[in-house]
Amino acid sequence: MRSTIRRIAPIAAVAMTVAFLACEESPTSIDSVADVQTAPQLSADAGNPVVLSVRGSGHVVGPKGSLTEPGKRTFSFTAKRRADGTTTGHTQLKTALGQRQNGRVYCMADLGGGNIAIIAEGLQRVPENQPPNSLGAYGVPDAERPGNHALFFTVRDNGEGSNAPADQITGATNTTLGFANGLCAAGASHPLAGLAPAFLVDIDAGNIQVSQ
Repeated sequence: MRSTIRRIAPIAAVAMTVAFLACEESPTSIDSVADVQTAPQLSADAGNPVVLSVRGSGHVVGPKGSLTEPGKRTFSFTAKRRADGTTTGHTQLKTALGQRQNGRVYCMADLGGGNIAIIAEGLQRVPENQPPNSLGAYGVPDAERPGNHALFFTVRDNGEGSNAPADQITGATNTTLGFANGLCAAGASHPLAGLAPAFLVDIDAGNIQVSQ
């Protein structure tokens, strides 16, 4: 039995080597497929670069400034706008009362002074500590939810380093998609430009980064 195994082993090794070499020379090898799939994506990115990138995460403990609700509000978001104007990203917010909201970012507005408004289509909301039909939970009538729900908030990156002032964020305002679309389409005199700075508060922990 041992002699049989000894004869078979060299044959198996040769067969594996031939198969390995065949894969290396084949145009359908894993590396070749990866190159084919990656090249178009890299080319598309080169022709449509990111012109504005905003991301951040952290929390704010209220009451503070315009945030009168006691407790800790947490946030996490990322958004990118490309040269052709398309914006993608996602946001997750949780209020001190336990209300959680997810949103798909679809536009941003540069309000000047380092203030960036982020507008998202609402995807999911969970009022953990309030009844589902409470208008106070989101500020949007039940008839408008969930298919016609949007939210927006403003952030400011105040720099990096231990000596930099705290980054800032406003509370999230819940509204309808129609109103949010109007914010996306607003021109130079954006309705939030003079309003948002009054509602910005310092974050207690975390970081907000704006690159453009």
